[in-house]
Amino acid sequence: MKPKKIVDLTRKLDPTDPKWAKDPQWGATIPEEEIKIEPYIFVHDRCLCEWIRLWSHAGTHIEAPYHGYMVNSDVTIGDVPIETFVGEGYAIDLSFVGEEPDLAKKMERYERFSVSGPMVTREHIKQYEQENNIEIREGDIVLFYTNMAIPDIPVISNDAAAYLIEKKIKLVGTNDETIIYSSMAHMSLLQANIPLIEMLTNLDKLGKGRVTIIALPLYIKGIGGSPARVIAITDWEE
Repeated sequence: MKPKKIVDLTRKLDPTDPKWAKDPQWGATIPEEEIKIEPYIFVHDRCLCEWIRLWSHAGTHIEAPYHGYMVNSDVTIGDVPIETFVGEGYAIDLSFVGEEPDLAKKMERYERFSVSGPMVTREHIKQYEQENNIEIREGDIVLFYTNMAIPDIPVISNDAAAYLIEKKIKLVGTNDETIIYSSMAHMSLLQANIPLIEMLTNLDKLGKGRVTIIALPLYIKGIGGSPARVIAITDWEE
């Protein structure tokens, strides 16, 4: 049996870093990344504890259908079955995606969130499957990344989301610094009860084969998203 390696796909939340939650270009505070930690002594055992206040979508996080304001779902992060967050799948590198003058892309130009990259279609995902001799299966977890940087990162279109929904995957994720969802794709996936992982890292270390993915949010009912620890288990390669 081949030895396995564990790859941490989680972005560390480090409020002790003076650069944390600061925009690298302008230096302004990023409210979404702010964490407030208030230590105190728990009098009963005289040990140090902390009050922690942070955004529910801080760092690497998972979004439940309840998060989609147009979805009208009551499925919060604490209601999603644990089986949804554990399974096999792929980390798909879409760095090859280029501009294509198709109608679907033009219709979603306004969905780009100020980035200028191409729209990812179902054909791009199919191309990756064919060229790498893989097949996205029902119940898979699919993670996307590229080697591009803001503002040139691609946008996952609603057409690509529809393909994933047709494939009946159970969980999808992105490295938001290199690829994002269009708002239509974001909403469609949540409408299909497919939770979203955002702000992943180290996806380029997983290779092209199938990997086991474990993505565990906090078990809290009543919230639309939660910070999560996400790891992948894959065959060891020197």
